[in-house]
Amino acid sequence: MSVLYTVMRRRNEMDKMTENYFEDIVNDYYNEIFHYIRKQTNHLEDAKDLTQEVFMKVHKNLKSYNPQKASIRTWIYRISHNHVMNYFKKAYKRHEVSVDDMFIDYFNSSEDILEQFIQIDDSMMIVKTMERILNSKHFKIMNLYFFSELSKEDISISLNIPVKTIYNTINVSIKKIKKELEGFIDG
Repeated sequence: MSVLYTVMRRRNEMDKMTENYFEDIVNDYYNEIFHYIRKQTNHLEDAKDLTQEVFMKVHKNLKSYNPQKASIRTWIYRISHNHVMNYFKKAYKRHEVSVDDMFIDYFNSSEDILEQFIQIDDSMMIVKTMERILNSKHFKIMNLYFFSELSKEDISISLNIPVKTIYNTINVSIKKIKKELEGFIDG
């Protein structure tokens, strides 16, 4: 009986430590992840819901987190990125993504189309454009580059891709995105 009691007590202690650690994670990263998701969705209520769902996933998978693979921040961003991409895929299938004429008129006179899209925070347009024209590897890199607060080095670690590849991908992809957005506005 004492062995069973000891095992149960240790399990309870571990669960309590995990809960305390999770509270610290939420306190440290909730606002940052919320802003990351908000920039991508451009919708306050969706961002709130998605952020809550992300932290539910973090809680559920916290025991499987491996600090030798990535920092906790990078790990949470990976979960956030995947969750938001699934959200966009579902929204796209339901045809919820739209562009209004006033928005297009605003950009007809723009010098740098990509900067204008980023400045007014129409992240949905950027994400849909990137998804359409970039391969999946480049899409992941650019999504983290535009919408996370991760450095290029952190993106490299998060995706397990050499940092030089990250720099090259960003340069090439920005040119492609600008060309596509300019073509979209002109067309």
